[in-house]
Amino acid sequence: MSDVARAAGVSAATVSRALRGEPGVSEATRRYVTEVAKRMRYAIARDASSLAGGRRYAVAVLTADVARGDLLAGAEGALRQAGYDVLLYGLRDDAARTRFFEDELLPLGRRVDGVLALNVGLTAVEDAALAALDVPVVAVGPDDPREALGLAARHLAGLGHHDVALVLGEDVDEAHEAALVAEGLRVRPEWTLWSSPTVPGGEQVAEVLLDGERLPTAVISASGEVALGALLRLRRDGRAVPGDVSVLSLEGADLTRAMGITAVEGAWRERGEHAVRVLLAALRGEEDAEQRGPGPRLVERDSTGPLPHAPAG
Repeated sequence: MSDVARAAGVSAATVSRALRGEPGVSEATRRYVTEVAKRMRYAIARDASSLAGGRRYAVAVLTADVARGDLLAGAEGALRQAGYDVLLYGLRDDAARTRFFEDELLPLGRRVDGVLALNVGLTAVEDAALAALDVPVVAVGPDDPREALGLAARHLAGLGHHDVALVLGEDVDEAHEAALVAEGLRVRPEWTLWSSPTVPGGEQVAEVLLDGERLPTAVISASGEVALGALLRLRRDGRAVPGDVSVLSLEGADLTRAMGITAVEGAWRERGEHAVRVLLAALRGEEDAEQRGPGPRLVERDSTGPLPHAPAG
């Protein structure tokens, strides 16, 4: 530790506080000391550190959606960079949730310094059970679909569109149409459709729209797979995308990026990293100034364009 202190130009006490994540060290100094320690291949002995400061240098990460890989990767990477082990709990179904909260939760309080709940959607009872552990708990909740719809609607309205089809997941109701109407878009009853989150489902959606009296000028899909299926079927029918119909997805994924589909993306990796910053600040007895973290953003690609036959401006 004294070697790291000399190399960094700080005291050994500052090195100790910086590497343990304790208060009394600026964030810039903490990062600098951490980098110096990494270059010198120095690390605090966790067993001794735990005995001295009561830290376990482990965090429980709860997730109900392992498919949301970017969120988990962002959180896990930030925790490991800060020197914490990750105890991962997959709460994928009711049985897993029951097992965790009834059998695994109480022993957890003696093993971790904090808990991250990533896209779990905690109930009030579950939230209270985690609070009883008496360690910091930071939750990243699912997106509000109305926020993503608002971004999509504003984008299409800005391009001059008014008549829009809305393709929802099978377990979603049509109440989300209000977010589009608020931006001046029109959704006819026959243009509100439901689909399984698959490419064939998107193709079937496009066939229904093509069989109608007239086509909407844009399609908003809750799924990237459905958006791709609709785009491919429209093009097979000789319709230009976006020349005749614009296609937009409310879900950003590798698929929409690869196929050039405009999508609302959740900045999930950044959210995972931000959740860790909030948790580490709580462990230091501080409060992070930006509790919410980054929100979804619309990424414009080749599948959306101006209203057909309307000037680009």
